[in-house]
Amino acid sequence: MISNELLTQLCKNKVCGVLATVVSCDGLGPAQKGDWLFWAEGTLIAGTVGGGANEQQVLQACVELDEKQKVLEVNSSLLSGFLSSCGGTLRVRLDRLDLGDQDDVTFLQKQQQTAPWSRLVLFGAGHVVQELAWLADRNSFRCLVVDPRQELLIADNFPGTVSLVCRPAKDWLREEGDVTMEDFIIIAGPDHATDLCVLEQVAKTRAHYVGVMGSKRKIGSFTEILQKKSLYQALEGRLFAPIGINISSKRPSEVAVSIVAELISIRANSKVLKNNRGLCLT
Repeated sequence: MISNELLTQLCKNKVCGVLATVVSCDGLGPAQKGDWLFWAEGTLIAGTVGGGANEQQVLQACVELDEKQKVLEVNSSLLSGFLSSCGGTLRVRLDRLDLGDQDDVTFLQKQQQTAPWSRLVLFGAGHVVQELAWLADRNSFRCLVVDPRQELLIADNFPGTVSLVCRPAKDWLREEGDVTMEDFIIIAGPDHATDLCVLEQVAKTRAHYVGVMGSKRKIGSFTEILQKKSLYQALEGRLFAPIGINISSKRPSEVAVSIVAELISIRANSKVLKNNRGLCLT
């Protein structure tokens, strides 16, 4: 995603570029419907349409585009004479944009919003969450960080695309938390009592994924309490605790890798999310 700061600079310089958006795919490669990239000033500014030979063809088409809009089919069926490609077939729409024109700027912003990014709500803003936000942002998760501790919500510690909200998680959930069945939630607050309170509220939402950071002992006590309150069943199939794949490490940056790996795996294997977004089913 193009950060607000970068977009502001591009608009200030009245940059002209090309937005390439995948409008359909056959599911044989990494690209998905809605994936996009923005090319300008002879370079890839942001985004991807799957990489590899297919993306190189798209970038070359951006260079050569001499009209306002064009739809092309990309298919890297062969690599070196006989080796098959895993890129699949894509139909990509190219839009020439002038970021000195407000209508084109608005179009680019809308395209970014409709792209298949997943919202990740992070309750807590500690060291692991700060590391996690950078990785999640690079892997198509649109992050919202909620924490009442203003001293942790330092903009420079997070990607420019992350939304920072300074308020208690329970208040945000009660007053503003429109959580959908496509949302991912991570609970990593300052103490057990706060995390349990948030988990009890989250159990009543439709969140697709609910991850809780903590030890097995902490999670065990949470499970027992949720069962007594008849809330545990509501989280069946959605609760991941302790959070992250097992990599036997406690360093914040490495724990973040384990968590984002789990998020990506859950999203990639979810038929519900793919069907809701009209993405290619493999």
